[in-house]
Amino acid sequence: MASVVFASFVAKATRKVLRLFGKGATTLPGKLALKINPTIIRKLSVDKDIITVTGTNGKTTTTHMIVEMLSNIGFDVVTNISGANLASGIATTLICGGDEIIKAQGGSKQKTKTVYVLETDEAAFAKIAGDLQPKVSVVSNLFRDQLDRYGELTYTRDCISNGIDKNDAKLVINADDSLVASLGKGREGRTIFFGMELASMKSNNVTHPENKGVLPASPDAVYCPLCNVRYEYEARSFSHLGAFCCPKCGARRPSPRFEVVYSLSKSPSDPDYGYIIKDTTINEANEMILKVPGSHNLYNSCAAVAAVSAYLEEGNDKKECFDTACKAALSVKAAFGRMEKFSVGDGNKQICILLVKNPAGLDRSLSFLANAKDADSLFFLLNSNIADGKDVSWIWDVDFESKIDNLPKRIYVSGERWADMQLRVHYAGGRIDKADCMEKAKEILDRAIEACEPNKCVYILPNYTSMLALRAILVKQYGLKDFWK
Repeated sequence: MASVVFASFVAKATRKVLRLFGKGATTLPGKLALKINPTIIRKLSVDKDIITVTGTNGKTTTTHMIVEMLSNIGFDVVTNISGANLASGIATTLICGGDEIIKAQGGSKQKTKTVYVLETDEAAFAKIAGDLQPKVSVVSNLFRDQLDRYGELTYTRDCISNGIDKNDAKLVINADDSLVASLGKGREGRTIFFGMELASMKSNNVTHPENKGVLPASPDAVYCPLCNVRYEYEARSFSHLGAFCCPKCGARRPSPRFEVVYSLSKSPSDPDYGYIIKDTTINEANEMILKVPGSHNLYNSCAAVAAVSAYLEEGNDKKECFDTACKAALSVKAAFGRMEKFSVGDGNKQICILLVKNPAGLDRSLSFLANAKDADSLFFLLNSNIADGKDVSWIWDVDFESKIDNLPKRIYVSGERWADMQLRVHYAGGRIDKADCMEKAKEILDRAIEACEPNKCVYILPNYTSMLALRAILVKQYGLKDFWK
């Protein structure tokens, strides 16, 4: 077997050449290194402090939050910033990440070390987690996504469970997601739960009547896996996330250690939304500001605080660690393509990118946009490449109908499957201003920006590969950074 040194040399050389040609080089270097030495991830992970983040939605945002928080505290951080989360991307990060280390923003350099924060693919987690041997593993949630690749949610859950069994990391998992919460069974000694405060969820049900009664569109994990009986809910946040209980076997939502307390004076869709995170084990609470809007990002924020607290706690005071994590989270902003907003033209108009790749994600984005006061128009981009999932029928699982009247009246559509999205919006009662193929995306975007009112925003909702294509347009036209920078 070729040496780690040789495999690393090949990877770094490949990356250097690709970068000369303006390529991201986020996966190919690692792919070549793994061909040369299949054990390179395990070999390079030895003696490294690693935090992994996996799950369906929120991986990139949560990873980004953890990275920014650790940097704010004073750690140097290495991460797969582009979201290349398969084995090849992980290998590239381990080999080349030190060349682009995110330098500490504060703290004492003498007391810190380098931390690797790695977004990991759900299906690949079973293998990667054993090689990485992380200190902390975060599992955000499980929703239907790319069924042609992942299959049913129980398969994805089992992949994650198998990965967890291969290490002794502290587990930071979502108490409100029944499938994710089940990962803590038998692992109580190393499990830390996060979720919404029960009283806040009950209040949310009142202020958001669509959450009452039957489950909304695209509920995913609503049956007890042991009894095949439908869960009963004392309260819910959205989709199948909430205070669940099986009426037959009694399996129920565990009590979270870290809880989010809603503020009902404003909506999480508003900028600078105020909320509270509690550590129930020490009866400590900190006021927070949500810089990345949307109620789903309250979960991401809580997960990030829980993960950083868990990482810092070894041999240290819990309260001090919690306070440090919360303080570090105050300045965190959006990650690439996740509520990423920037000005265009003369600076009096904005574009915001919201990646949507499954029913739950699109449903949350539409709920956010129905309350976004600055929304001028929507621009959907839908592709069906392997990285997206070839099956786009999932757009029919999203509840457009109950939200369409509150969405912006101007709606644009592009991408390889533009006709599918156009038809979906049409059946929901929406009016399409312009629809055409991916090659016409720049023309449609220009039209949307020209029609946009001053001090308003064009919200762009692409899936994965259409987001990359869109990024290339924005880099050329508005000087944005490439996705891998």
